[in-house]
Amino acid sequence: MQSIQALKGNQVHLWQIDLNQMTEQDSVERTMLTQDELVKINRLHQLKHRQRAFSMRTQLRLLLAAYLNQSASNIQFTYDQFGKPQLKNTPLFFNISHSQNTALVAISHNDQMGVDIEHWRVVEQMQAIVNRHYSVSEKKAWQLLSPAQYESVFFNIWTCKEAFIKATGRGLGMGLSRCGFNLRDNYQVEDCPIEYGDASQWCCVPLSLGERLSGALILKADDCHASMYSFDPQFPPQIV
Repeated sequence: MQSIQALKGNQVHLWQIDLNQMTEQDSVERTMLTQDELVKINRLHQLKHRQRAFSMRTQLRLLLAAYLNQSASNIQFTYDQFGKPQLKNTPLFFNISHSQNTALVAISHNDQMGVDIEHWRVVEQMQAIVNRHYSVSEKKAWQLLSPAQYESVFFNIWTCKEAFIKATGRGLGMGLSRCGFNLRDNYQVEDCPIEYGDASQWCCVPLSLGERLSGALILKADDCHASMYSFDPQFPPQIV
């Protein structure tokens, strides 16, 4: 069992989760989920998507239970006006992202936090996406790249943008082109919609998660201290 120091200040704990763990065959794990959760999972058409969704939900509950020191089945979720999930009756906040069989959970006391991960894949309309969703400064920087850089930069920028709109709670309704990141300076926030403050108020942390896998954490704070862990559902961590 891992012993993890409790969160302080703007610290963020990042947990990488293997969605191949935990299956619907385990009736004990099914009792953790609410009927609403099970209904949403069963609406998914493909078996692998249902299995991953079940694994995500159960492992998320086990992880949050360690921080809240309560039973996984007793955890209650709520949603803000834009549909961003939150924990009920606790100052703890979380954000999740998943791609294929990998998930990432960010936990913090800061509610203006977002995380995203993406496996690299073939994107046939990459230039069209850049034209539509990149900011003016990002487009200028993109033109200076070599073709060999396109794939890595594209997915790095995409995770930054997705993490930002999740941190604001607005989602795609905000418009991805309204936030911009510096392609030359470790993807720090360069352009920010005025309603979310100045770009300097936001901290971007590009994440190293594995081969052909991009990730980013965004937090509204002067600085951000992020620690990365791997979650084992058989031996949840002890928060001390």
